[in-house]
Amino acid sequence: MDRTPQNGPEDQDREAKPGETYTPIEAGRVLGVSDERIRQLIDAGEIAGEKRAGRWHVYRVSVHHQLEQRGSPRARRSRQRSPHSGEDAARELRARVEDLSYRLGRSEARAELTEQAESTIRETLQRERERADGLEAELRETRDQLEASRRRGFWSRLFGS
Repeated sequence: MDRTPQNGPEDQDREAKPGETYTPIEAGRVLGVSDERIRQLIDAGEIAGEKRAGRWHVYRVSVHHQLEQRGSPRARRSRQRSPHSGEDAARELRARVEDLSYRLGRSEARAELTEQAESTIRETLQRERERADGLEAELRETRDQLEASRRRGFWSRLFGS
């Protein structure tokens, strides 16, 4: 078994039980970073993990400790947004309104295109129904002629009368 401890706690030599480790992807979801960043953090010694049988195992305790130090991704984002001056807030709101107006315009355009497409489909469906009705009538007429032809006698059909 390939065990390569990377910057872990003292008791890292013991075999980790299922549930005590994360995959790099799971650890990344907890911390709000990519799995590649998790591997970088392991290499830098900021998170404890090891590679066993070609797979990385990141210790949950270490990930949660890192989460406590850094805070959740949502908390970090809100800390990054420091209180703005009135002018900055107005600029941000104006940008938000422009973005929402753009999205609304796109939604209205999509709705109009959808309505036109539905109208075209309804018209095509109506034409096809009318065509099918015409073909059905033609089929009934041909069947009736065939049936009438069968009712006439053989000689009558042969020599026509």
